[in-house]
Amino acid sequence: MKGLSIMIGCIALALSVTSCDSFLEVRPKAEKVEEDLFSNAQGFEDAIYGVYGSMQQSSLYGRDLMWGVSEVLAQNLSCGSVMMKALAKYDYSGNDDLRNYLSAIWTTAYATIGYANNVLKNLEGHSTKSLPLYNYYKGEMLAVRAMLHFDMLRLFAPISTESTGIPYVTSYSYSVKSFRKVGEVYSLILEDLLEAESLLAFEEDKIAYPHNNTYYNAFENYRETHCNLYAVRALLARVYWMKGDMTNAAKYAENVINSKKFPLVDQTEVKDYLTGVLSPKETIFGLYSNTTSATAISYLYNFQSFYSYDPYYDGSGMNHLLPYTTLYELDVNAMTQDLRRSHFEPHTGYARFLKLVDYYTAKDESRPIKGLIPGITLIHTSEMYLIAAEALLEADYDKALEYFDTEIASRGLTPLSVRGVPLTKEIIYNEYHKELFGEGQVWFNMKRLNKDIISNLESRVIPASNSIYVVPIPEEEYEYRDE
Repeated sequence: MKGLSIMIGCIALALSVTSCDSFLEVRPKAEKVEEDLFSNAQGFEDAIYGVYGSMQQSSLYGRDLMWGVSEVLAQNLSCGSVMMKALAKYDYSGNDDLRNYLSAIWTTAYATIGYANNVLKNLEGHSTKSLPLYNYYKGEMLAVRAMLHFDMLRLFAPISTESTGIPYVTSYSYSVKSFRKVGEVYSLILEDLLEAESLLAFEEDKIAYPHNNTYYNAFENYRETHCNLYAVRALLARVYWMKGDMTNAAKYAENVINSKKFPLVDQTEVKDYLTGVLSPKETIFGLYSNTTSATAISYLYNFQSFYSYDPYYDGSGMNHLLPYTTLYELDVNAMTQDLRRSHFEPHTGYARFLKLVDYYTAKDESRPIKGLIPGITLIHTSEMYLIAAEALLEADYDKALEYFDTEIASRGLTPLSVRGVPLTKEIIYNEYHKELFGEGQVWFNMKRLNKDIISNLESRVIPASNSIYVVPIPEEEYEYRDE
């Protein structure tokens, strides 16, 4: 990573090995590095790329907030390690390694929020006169800050808006930040996203499909690798949906859909549109990365006992409550075949989950389509169709059914309207589970709806409760607090 993340790491290392007496010598040097970094547009852009680089760490979207921790919690993927088995049993405090593992998610997220805040702090006093791409810079960093707080809120706090939530950090400093109620955190998330939307509104006329990547300023190209205007609107749809505001969830999801700038993939593309690359069609926001593919291959493709993350599969006499094969049979008539089953590769006694794996590289094969961007897709179009379908189910059933049918048809399934099957919340829930399998979102949908847990690991149904759905905040976070 270039820019800010390197700068912060170097300063932190210097401070960690410097005595108190020499702190005053280190601090001016650190301030000089920062001053030089933010002296021109290139420095700001390097710093922003550093923030995106930090987001792809394994504790965040490079693993644990994608197919790692979130999917083990959702009972989609299993891992044989003692630590991951404790996680799948929701034994958050009984394993020291697991406590440290979960703590790393929290600390890495807030460190990355700090990096974004440092960019925002240094943007103060600037405008489009001094920095022509100022609106890009500020809009993107506000959106990233909101996104990271949102995911920490969803993981580490209860659903109730009156419950204690998490700190919402808007400054770059070492001061201890107060915990806020869940409802207050939602308000601050939405405030940041709405400001970001306003700053990036000009992109309505700039983003098109197929994407235009011929702008003179490199920062204006490949906008799917940035938290662009439509990524902000997709995040607003996701946040309002999680919060229970279906009117606004539908508004923003429909805006993304009706823009036609991120079309659903064709049926022929379903198999490998996310295999370690960003979809030229569906990716609304993803992280460019040439390193996370190796992580996915290591954990998801190369089978190793007690190390691999595998989908629950009834092979060799096993009997799980909801293996992936059963999941993809739900609500499907006998005449169609869900094309997403190609994301799984069954073997004797286990199966591989290949949806996010660059198996072309793993198998040393040539990818049919060249020039794709390597990386991690964080938000893609199909989710918007399903959010819109649920959000409109009671307000506009026909439109909800249209969105739902369009989404499942793109995945090879016969539309409900053709089959004469009524659309229900349960059918939408099941489809969301199938479509977002392995992408870190299913667990949060389960939490939103307070669903009882169908435990594949323990072959039992676990009643929903805060003790299950609220991952404990690291104990160290309370060491210097009174509240």
